[in-house]
Amino acid sequence: RGGDFDGIALGISADTAPNLLWRLINGEMPYGLTPKVWWIGIGVNDLLLTECSEKMIILGIFRIVEEIQRTHPNAIIVINSILPVQNNADGRLYEDFTQEDDNCKRRMCLNMWPYIVSINEKLSTFASNHKGVEFFNADRVFIQDRPEGKFLKLNFMQDPVHPNLTGHMRLNAWIKRKLHDILGDDE
Repeated sequence: RGGDFDGIALGISADTAPNLLWRLINGEMPYGLTPKVWWIGIGVNDLLLTECSEKMIILGIFRIVEEIQRTHPNAIIVINSILPVQNNADGRLYEDFTQEDDNCKRRMCLNMWPYIVSINEKLSTFASNHKGVEFFNADRVFIQDRPEGKFLKLNFMQDPVHPNLTGHMRLNAWIKRKLHDILGDDE
């Protein structure tokens, strides 16, 4: 309370789609909780920590949307894009897999950007084809187009995965705009 919108954050650090789905089915969507908008930001930990395939991540997010729609058919569900992840010093987001490091055993060392682009494209298509579902692409907040390619705005990141305070503030400003647009409010 006290901000532009009333809301509650139900996210948990290192959360994954199966964990979120379990919580939604088992009481985290209690009777009486009837928000107009559900904002889903999930998927990066499925990709990085549990090493799920693109298909499994997408299906997990689709199932979360389905569960929310089942219990809240009049709500609008916004699927937040998976935020960009990079592991190089200059922040360049490579469009192919050529930058993978064969000596690195952890998935964080791989070039995740092509996976993220593919997943986000499929989530956007899903949203555009389903009533009451919207897609929010956060690329405009965190990515800079340069003549030599796409780059993560490193001044908005505290590490390769997490936005810093400035990044969160910028992201929140764009989220507020989207919410005003969805709800038909004046900014």
